Amino acid sequence: MGEAPKLVSPARVFARPTADQIWLGPSQRAALSQLSRPAQVRLIVGPGSCGKTTLAYHLAQQSGPDPVVLQCRGPKDDGASVLASLLQSAGLAPWDLSEIDQRNLLTVFMQQRRSQGRRILLLVDDAQSIKPAAMEEFERLLPLRIDSKPALEWIAVGPPSLPRLWSRSPAEPNLIVHELGPASTEDLARYLDWRLRRFDMETLVTPVAAQMIARLSGGRYGAADVLCQISLLVMRQLRLERVDARVVRQAVATLAARQGEKLEVERGPEELPPDAPPQANLLVSRDGKVLSKVTLGQRTLVGRSEHNDVCLPNPYLSRHHAVIVGTPEGYYLVDLNSANGVALNGQRVERAVLCDQDVLTIGPFRLKIQILESLARGSPLPEAQSLAETAVMQQQAPESAIWRVK
Repeated sequence: MGEAPKLVSPARVFARPTADQIWLGPSQRAALSQLSRPAQVRLIVGPGSCGKTTLAYHLAQQSGPDPVVLQCRGPKDDGASVLASLLQSAGLAPWDLSEIDQRNLLTVFMQQRRSQGRRILLLVDDAQSIKPAAMEEFERLLPLRIDSKPALEWIAVGPPSLPRLWSRSPAEPNLIVHELGPASTEDLARYLDWRLRRFDMETLVTPVAAQMIARLSGGRYGAADVLCQISLLVMRQLRLERVDARVVRQAVATLAARQGEKLEVERGPEELPPDAPPQANLLVSRDGKVLSKVTLGQRTLVGRSEHNDVCLPNPYLSRHHAVIVGTPEGYYLVDLNSANGVALNGQRVERAVLCDQDVLTIGPFRLKIQILESLARGSPLPEAQSLAETAVMQQQAPESAIWRVK
């Protein structure tokens, strides 16, 4: 008999993939085929958790040699917040500049990058929450031309209603709209196999269990991620060798029990009850000035890469610096083997339970925890062994924090 596969931490198995390594099923390949055609504006729309955001990052990063990807994530209320987000994504510090100076600095940055022959892409996530005053900034940027050519391209992600928010006609040849539908049960089963196969763990989930997880996920990749993770943890708790239908039923019962609800597992496609942590926000500031407020969820990645939930471009931060994990009992922090570490209330930590009003220091940034609901008793920390298996992300060489403009 062959050696049994090692059970890697489920959090590592289902960590957000990088743009160069994502699941590409038939729907994603069809989308890339259409979206790869020349166009200045591309809209990727679809229901929640259908993979549209991951696809947008992949499309942007594969759009040419060394592209410049400037990220902006809704909600945004005005043009100044859009410009600040784009400059922050470029690694510049816009916080003490006027809106006019921000726009000039962004223009100079784009001129320099275009002179190097690099494509510039604006990637806008949750574009439906961009208010009209902020949308006007994109309308102002898109006509900008450098050497008689468009200075940038725009990739926007949102719900099916997003095209109605775009003022141009969908029939215009310079605009491509592609809609992704909910994932099929077969796609979700193949997706789970892809996730597990990367860690040689595909034999840990029986085909029947994989089909059950896929069917219960209601066409949502995020729901499949959560249910498969819980199933692997239940398997370990029960000291079993495989995730079978019985384990999946127990995982569903575990999720439902945390919400005080009952979920029938044989009723076909339906949305799983969320494994919701307490309501909480993360207040991001630098030099005493608040930059953004982020709603915490089950997993919030922090780092300088644009693929994080909280993107803080700065050479003192690792690509994926730390993660804040939410459970029904509260939140905990895990340092992802970062180069410069994380301080909690002034003390460096590798992992810790987070409480209301705690302050994290990461590079030059301060991240304040604001928990809006009282926490239940008990520690949300998992076993130390599980934490030790958390993914260690590949680091990139720090980039210079000083930009010289001539």
